[in-house]
Amino acid sequence: MLSSAALDCMPSPDGRFVATLRHSELVVRSTETLEVTNAVRLPSGSGSGSPPASSAASSSTSLSPLLWAPSSSKVLICSADQLDVFGATHHPEFHATVRNYTSLTGGKPSLIQFGARDTELLIWSASGLKLVVVDVCGPGVVEIASPKFHQATSAARGLAVRPETGHLALLSRSGGRDILSLHNPVDRQVLRSWYPDTLDAQGISWTPDGKWLLLWESAVQGHRLLIHTPDGQHFRTITASNLLKGPDAELELGIRICQLSPNAEMCAIGDHSRDVCILQTHSWRARMRLSHPATIVPKDTLQVWQEKIEMESLQARASHTFLKASQILSPPGSATDVQSAAETKAGCSMAAFDASSTLLATRLDDSPCTLWIWDIVAAELRAVLIFHSTVSFQWHASSRELLLITSQDPAQHGVSFIWDPLSDGPTPLVPEDHLPTGRAVGKAQVAWINRETESPVLFVSDAEHYLLLSPSNNAGRGANPWQAAVDSSGSEMALDSPTSARFALDEGDGASVVDDTFSFRNA
Repeated sequence: MLSSAALDCMPSPDGRFVATLRHSELVVRSTETLEVTNAVRLPSGSGSGSPPASSAASSSTSLSPLLWAPSSSKVLICSADQLDVFGATHHPEFHATVRNYTSLTGGKPSLIQFGARDTELLIWSASGLKLVVVDVCGPGVVEIASPKFHQATSAARGLAVRPETGHLALLSRSGGRDILSLHNPVDRQVLRSWYPDTLDAQGISWTPDGKWLLLWESAVQGHRLLIHTPDGQHFRTITASNLLKGPDAELELGIRICQLSPNAEMCAIGDHSRDVCILQTHSWRARMRLSHPATIVPKDTLQVWQEKIEMESLQARASHTFLKASQILSPPGSATDVQSAAETKAGCSMAAFDASSTLLATRLDDSPCTLWIWDIVAAELRAVLIFHSTVSFQWHASSRELLLITSQDPAQHGVSFIWDPLSDGPTPLVPEDHLPTGRAVGKAQVAWINRETESPVLFVSDAEHYLLLSPSNNAGRGANPWQAAVDSSGSEMALDSPTSARFALDEGDGASVVDDTFSFRNA
């Protein structure tokens, strides 16, 4: 287990590191060896020592003070007046700075993220006038006018980077028309742009193998999914007649979500109905249609688990257990009051394939407390997980059939659950049971560490601490992933031990001690 007093911390995309931003220091630690790989005193005005850009911007701006590059080799620190990029390790040492970046967008940007390369930054103007591409190791910047989506919550839908090659596809809008453009992976100059056959496109995405570029139309315009080749040539348009059955198919509301499988062989299409259509990407023909039943009938091949919450006393925390249903039941709705229920959209807005591309998890907006697990090979519903609050979910990136479910109710303080097909229902994980203070300070966060290990690893954090937990130890499914690190230290390290994690940052005029303690425990 790792622990650190921190204002902001985040695991790297590949799960090899955790970066911590605290006061005016950036600390990067290995999740495998538990060693500090880089420790940097931030330049004056950078990091959490000054207000992050998000605090000075409008409510439409949401900038994270710390971001990882896709390759996990660089870390971006965003402050009110400059951007600093550091290496995840101090060998070799790397530092690049973009000063007065707000002048590039004419004010506080709405979103900043890495591009295809570790040195490429994408900066969206809060007004939506332009997208600025900056190479921190190269001269000049590239400005792309009128990106269609520029808010933090929607910008990802209008931009896609092609795997392997790094070609950028961007959806923009000018003169009341959608424009789709392809940009060079190095200098980001336009290779090709065209007006797609859409009235109000809502998203673009490359398939994981980079063979196809997808563009889908607004739901109010019906079912329309446009398929393009990597050079931008239109290949086929999937319409309601390809996705739905019945004479009134063209009158139904269209696509809400378009989710591709990790093996790039399938595409799940969710709309405003209770059905999800699975397309085969080699032919772009419908393979199956999964229909969420209004009533669930438990059977040998379908497990139904219902959450049960009990309070032993007023002071004690609630205990979460799961009962296996044996009778017919219906999933709970989304709201108890009529007004909220009337505002709820119908249909599927969350869907994701597991690492093996054999299971699909879905959630309907009119029953957001229920998760549906589908066996894609057998085209059958395999499990239904029913909770007391709205939940989100995340499959492990490399371990097949391993699901993390997190409650979205603030009163639950980040309570999460781990599920796999062989378990006796979801296993609760309460962050407060593992945090050193025994309670969560601020909002608790639980996520997978995506490093490929024999035992899965979880990242748990609040406003003051972060921890790495291996949930497999209790089940005896594998060795503790930090056993080698503890063995090499010669002894088990205690939380807040002064010898376990004190290291100095020397600026030439003395040492500044940074406390980044860690300990080893069976979680």
